[in-house]
Amino acid sequence: MERIVGDLEEGKKIMEKLKELGLDDEFGAYYDAEIVHRKEINSARNDGRKEGRKEGRKEGANNEKRSIAKNLLKDGLPISKICKYTGLSKKQIANLT
Repeated sequence: MERIVGDLEEGKKIMEKLKELGLDDEFGAYYDAEIVHRKEINSARNDGRKEGRKEGRKEGANNEKRSIAKNLLKDGLPISKICKYTGLSKKQIANLT
């Protein structure tokens, strides 16, 4: 801050008052670090939300496929056809029963 204020008397008074309040360069560094930390946390939260939504969509699609496969099994369709129509493996279909 001293570099910015230079020889300005008013600037020196302000700088002195900031030091009294604990708002000097050291405080500024802590403040900046806290802001960066909060941004990192928010970014991680947003990434987590995006990942959660992606996983939710995938899980929903898989649940729908399993539900369709169950209905096709009830109707007596061969497992090979159910695999073809749903994209599920024979093992996945076998686990539905």
